[in-house]
Formats: sequence, C-alpha cells, structure tokens
Amino acid sequence: MSNMDLGSVVEMDYRSRFKDFLVLEEQKRNLVEEILVKLDAMTAQLDIVMSDSTREVSILKADLENEREARRNWQDKAGTLRERISAMEQARFVLVLIDADADNYLFHERYLSRGLAGGQAAADQFMEKVREHLASLGAGINDPKSVPVVVKAYAHLSGIAQACVRDRKLSFVGDMTQFWIGFTRRYPLVDFVDVGLGKEEADNKLKKVLSFHIGNPQCEHILLACCHDAGYVPELREYAAQSSYCNRVTLLLAGRVRSDMSTLGFRATRLFEPLFSSNNSPSIPQALPNGKARQLSVSNIQQTVDLITAEASSQVKEKLVKNCGRLRPIRRNSVGKRIDKDLSVDPRVLQDMRERNLCSWHYLRSDCQKSSCERNHNYPRPLSAEEYDAQWFIARQGGCYAQRKRGNCEDDLCMYGHGST
Repeated sequence: MSNMDLGSVVEMDYRSRFKDFLVLEEQKRNLVEEILVKLDAMTAQLDIVMSDSTREVSILKADLENEREARRNWQDKAGTLRERISAMEQARFVLVLIDADADNYLFHERYLSRGLAGGQAAADQFMEKVREHLASLGAGINDPKSVPVVVKAYAHLSGIAQACVRDRKLSFVGDMTQFWIGFTRRYPLVDFVDVGLGKEEADNKLKKVLSFHIGNPQCEHILLACCHDAGYVPELREYAAQSSYCNRVTLLLAGRVRSDMSTLGFRATRLFEPLFSSNNSPSIPQALPNGKARQLSVSNIQQTVDLITAEASSQVKEKLVKNCGRLRPIRRNSVGKRIDKDLSVDPRVLQDMRERNLCSWHYLRSDCQKSSCERNHNYPRPLSAEEYDAQWFIARQGGCYAQRKRGNCEDDLCMYGHGST
C-alpha cells in the first residue's frame, strides 16, 4: 500500500472515532439534561413536601401548646376542687332543731329559774348529750367529738314565759329571756329564735330549715325535737321513705310521744329527756268547728279530766287579791275568741308602775308562791284602780300561752294579752 493510501486510512479512522466521540457527547449531554429535568422535578416535589411538613409541624406545635394549656387548666381545676373538697370537709356539721314552744321540750325549772346561768348550764348539758349520741352512731359520724354542732330553737318567747309564770315555774317573764340569752351565748353556733305571736310559726320555721338542710351533704346528721305535734308527721313521712334521709335523722323523745311519730322508722333516743320539764301534760282539747267531736282514747279523756281537776283545785287554793275582779268579765269577739278589755292608762302612772318592778301575779291575781321571784312584793295591796290597770297593761305585754297554743283562753283571771280583735 502506498503512503498515500495509508494516510487516507488513518484519516478515516480519526474521523470515525471523532464522530463516535460526538455521539457520546450528545448522549452525555442528553443524560445530563434528563438528570437535570428529573432533579428539578424532585426539587419541586421536595419543596411541596417541605411546605406541607412545615404546615403539619405548625399544626402539631399548635396542638401541643393547646394540650399543654388544657393540662394547666385541668391542673388548676383539680387544685380548686381539692381546695373545695377540703373546705367542704371543714364545713361539715350536725344540725339540731328544737320546737321550744312545746311543753315536751321546755327546759327543766332547775335551768329556767336561774336565768342567764341556767341557760349556760342547760347549753353545756345539751351539747354533752349531743356529743354522746353522735358517738353512739359509730362510723356514721366522722369524729363526733369535734364536728361542729348547729342548734336552732324556735318559740314565741313571751308566750312560753307567761305560761311558765302562770304555772309557777318562773317568777317573772324576764327569767325566760335571760335563760335563752345564756343558752344562745354559750356556743357560737347555738341560736334561739323568737318567732313572735302566731299559730304554727315555730313549726313552719323548723320545717323550712329542715327541708333546706336535709339534702345538704355537709350536714352529717339531724336531731329533731318535735315529736309532740302531728303537724310534722306528713313532711317527716316523705323523708322517712328515702333511706338516704332516714339514716341521717334522730328524733329526740321527751314525755308522751305520738304513736304516728314513732312509726316513721327514724332513729330515736330519750337521752335528752332529763334536761326537759317533767310536766308534759296534754293540752285541754278544743271544741272543733261544725260540732265535730275530737276523737279521744279513754286514757286521753282521763288525762284531760285529771288536768282540769288539778287546775280547778289550784285555783281554789289561791289567796286572791281583793280587787282581782277587775280582770272579769271575759270579752269575746263575734266568733267567740277571747279579746282584751280596753284599758285607759295614765302614762305617768304607767311609768311609775314600771319603775316599781311589781310582781304582776301578786298584785293582779293572788299571792305569789314562787320563793325565787325577784319582783317587788312589798308595795301595799290592793292597788288603786289606776295602778291596777297600769300593772295589768304591763302584764299584757306578754301574750297568753293558752290562747296561742289552744286557740282560746278560759281562765277568767288571766291577766295576759289576748289581742283586740
């Protein structure tokens, strides 16, 4: 082969190889372009994912913060509830309700006659009995020695005071006032409430306070002194039908107890009976309207006869003052209810009689037999007409107990107030 031919062959080989190289470059460029396109696509997808992730992270962070805030709120609420539960535990109490208008729950003369000191002594003895009864309930009362005891007694003060003076249990009305002052002041949670003149006022007050507290979980137990009156039975029967209420009530028995009261199913105790007066005689039956006779058992009839006989006998033994006839005759309104006579009293004479502090019983009716009476008995008798009426006016400031409890008064020498209508 000539040199020229050899050179042509070599040139053809280089060109072929160069052409192959260009193809490879083109393939390389295409590969890079393809890779770049895919990279751009992947980058775009990554941006989208990162954007979505950022939103998710923000949402998760917000949710986390909300959860933290909610947890803080629940922790605060839990702390508040713990404080409230602790406060409720400290605020638990035992309630004692007394219908002090009733003869059955009239405190004994050994307390009443001593005024302020007697009231304090009665409160001490009463509270001691409460603690003793609570201890007997066992697990039903948590720490009976320290649980606060709330005592509320309701009565018409002047009414029971006048009745006690009339029955010679007290020398004068002020003894009863001083007794209840001493009783109330002895303990901070003990109260006597004078409900004033009016039928069933003490009963209604007691019933409302009972209904308010009986469903209170802080009130651990209730002691009721009201077993003398059938008026309480319907309401108590409703509570007795519910075990949650029935187990939290104790009836304080004293004297004669109504049979319908004893069948209610409540826990009952006579632990307190020695604190009250032993004179629990039944009231004289009233005439019922429309001619309907009161249904009495033979024993009740006999008790009533005994009571009337005893009262008549005590009046026969009285040494009456000469001018006690001024108390007669009895006046009545159009429906037969006793009312007071009109009195014309000179204000100066009235003030003079107030300052003398006379015993109304001794000067208006008969000799005062009460050895502990602190009123004046040394002023000359009989009083003049003006003095008598002034002293009678003073005595009338206390309402007649028989009129209030029995609906009428038949004592023709009663000096106490009966109303004007």
